[in-house]
Formats: sequence, C-alpha cells, structure tokens
Amino acid sequence: MDRNGFIQAVREHKDRLHSYAAWVLHDVDEATDVTQEALVRLWQNRDRVRAPAARTWLLRTVHRLCLDRFRRRRNGSGGSLNSQAVLSMPADATPTPEQWAVLQDLRVTMARALGSLSDRDRTMLLMRETQGMPYEEISDVMEMPMGTLKAALHRARQRLRRALTAAGVHP
Repeated sequence: MDRNGFIQAVREHKDRLHSYAAWVLHDVDEATDVTQEALVRLWQNRDRVRAPAARTWLLRTVHRLCLDRFRRRRNGSGGSLNSQAVLSMPADATPTPEQWAVLQDLRVTMARALGSLSDRDRTMLLMRETQGMPYEEISDVMEMPMGTLKAALHRARQRLRRALTAAGVHP
C-alpha cells in the first residue's frame, strides 16, 4: 500500500473503527487511542497490507486491541468502563425533547443489555448490526469459521432479545 492508499484507508475507515471501538470499550477516549494505534500499525505494515484488504485488517487490529484493553482491565491495570461517555454521544438527527428522553432511556437500556453479553457476543452483534459488516468479514476479523459465526451470532441475538425483554423492551 502506498501513501495515497493509506490516506484513503484512513479517510474511509477511521470513523467506523472509532465507532466500533467506542461501543465495545464503552469509552470514547479509549476508543480514540485504539483507533489511532490501529492506524499507526497500518502505516507500519503498509508494505504487507493491500489496499482492498485494509478494512478487514484494520477491524481485526481494532478488535484485538480492544480485547487487550479488556484483559488489562480484568488484571487491574486498566481504567473502568465509562458507559456515560458512549451514551452521551450525539445522535445523527435532532429529536424533540420528548423523543430525546425516550432515546436516552432506550440507549441506556440497550447499553445495559449489550453489557450483559459476553465480549464475544457483543463484538459479533456490533460488527453485524451497527457496523453492517458482512458475515465473511466478521468471520475473518474474529478468526471463526462461517458456520460457527452464524450459530454464535444467532445465539447472541437470542440472549440480547431476552435481556431487552427482561428490561421491558418489547419487539
């Protein structure tokens, strides 16, 4: 990948990487750090990464960096979850005050339901449902066979549905 390919990859993928990391880590500042680290690694490995594969390579790198952050947290060397930073992220559209209150309640409920899932389940759901990634790409990023991914994603959706139903959200 040359310099122009790198610049294009950064422009095309930085927001998606940051959004994904913010949802996974529940911390906007940490997501910024992870995104920047992944982009630095892309630059360092630009001779080995072809431009068409940059998106998958970057998402796999961000995914692994997020897992590393979780491990550090579990071992007591990282920060705490900051879900308020994610929940206070502005919405795309400007809702009315009534809509805003409902949206905030829904965000809190969704964040709690997602937080009740395992790291793997949450990651798969976020990649597929919020990032719109195709199954093949998720399979590559998570290094999981396609059949296993589809079955695990199905079970993760069921667990999320149960958590939302228990929280009073009805389909």
